[in-house]
Amino acid sequence: MGGYFLKILFALLVCFLHTEISILGLNSTSEISRVKCIESERQALLNFKRGLVNDSGMLSTWRDDENNRDCCKWKGLQCNNETGHVYMLDLHGHYPQRLSGLINISSLIDLQNIEYLNLSNNDFEGSYIPKFMGSFTNLKYLDLSWSRFGGRIPYELGNLSKLEYLDLKWNSLDGAIPSQLGKLTSLQHLDLSLNSLSGEIPSEVGVLTSLQHLDLSGNSLRGEIPSEVGKLTSLRHLEI
Repeated sequence: MGGYFLKILFALLVCFLHTEISILGLNSTSEISRVKCIESERQALLNFKRGLVNDSGMLSTWRDDENNRDCCKWKGLQCNNETGHVYMLDLHGHYPQRLSGLINISSLIDLQNIEYLNLSNNDFEGSYIPKFMGSFTNLKYLDLSWSRFGGRIPYELGNLSKLEYLDLKWNSLDGAIPSQLGKLTSLQHLDLSLNSLSGEIPSEVGVLTSLQHLDLSGNSLRGEIPSEVGKLTSLRHLEI
């Protein structure tokens, strides 16, 4: 009799534990399904879209209606599953799909958790790279190549201490290479080629000991190559 009672008790315990696990699993799934993008970030992205010509439909999913309020599901975006913050924005163009117009990157100021930003292969008609780009301190990847950016490289990019990849090639950038880029000690890839940069190569480049790729070719640089470049022992590709 005692053995039969123990079996019944054990069976009830197993059923109870199974029910608890199922409930926890459903709660976990429910929590994930409820994650939506941050409202301030959604508005920032919509403001960003308003300044662009989107004839190719690259931003067709970026709509402000009840069926598309979750910007984490928009094309070119990825959000953190736990926080809902946008951490990746990839809008690189490829013919015939391209963005054009005078881009207003400043409208993205609320995306403070962004780590990856790719706006390459578009036509931004001489838009400047704004100084405030230096406030995206979580950025690890920044590609603005082949997009007709103009003006100078803002020295504020030197504030991006986590940056590992920086590609600004084939734009219309002019002026000197900012010495502040020497503060990007995590940088592994730096490409400033095919612009209209002038002046000397800053010796601070020699501080970037993690660099594996450095391309400064196709500019109007002058002077000698700094001896500090010889300290870049991790380099696999060098073109000046």
